[in-house]
Amino acid sequence: MWSITHFPAAMRSLNPTTRAKAIEIANQLLEQGQLEKQHIIMMSVEEARRWARVESANREWSSRVMQPYA
Repeated sequence: MWSITHFPAAMRSLNPTTRAKAIEIANQLLEQGQLEKQHIIMMSVEEARRWARVESANREWSSRVMQPYA
């Protein structure tokens, strides 16, 4: 199991929030025990980056919706 202080080197370049999500995903995949660690790491990094893009788009959309009309 990985943590925010002990994680694969491939996650080093991720920002802390995205890295935390990648760690969460990787640990879930590890628990299932059906994949090799390197594959788990690749998948979790890709999925966390996808998640971060969606979250960013949602925040941007929310900030636009909350602005009053001029």
